[in-house]
Amino acid sequence: MAESSRERLKEILEVLVSQEFVSPGDVVVKTGLPRYLVLAAFQCLEALGLVEQVYSKGSYKVYTATIYARKVLELLRETNAPVIPLLVSSQPPMPQPQTAEA
Repeated sequence: MAESSRERLKEILEVLVSQEFVSPGDVVVKTGLPRYLVLAAFQCLEALGLVEQVYSKGSYKVYTATIYARKVLELLRETNAPVIPLLVSSQPPMPQPQTAEA
């Protein structure tokens, strides 16, 4: 079982990226992580845009990884640096809103 939250995230993303469609239950079985932790991680990953829900019936949900999940996983594999600053620095700059001149 993973020791740090970084390692747990890496384990979850490994499963997500390795299959086209994944349920949280699949991740629990493949990683051995507690169900409550995986469910909470999926909520966070969905809010961050790393996974998209593709199916839902009752409490059963199926997700697919986005390109951002693959990018985060690559960063987790390559470096021990914090991932968020690396993601932000690798994104093109956001266009600045133009203000109307008086």
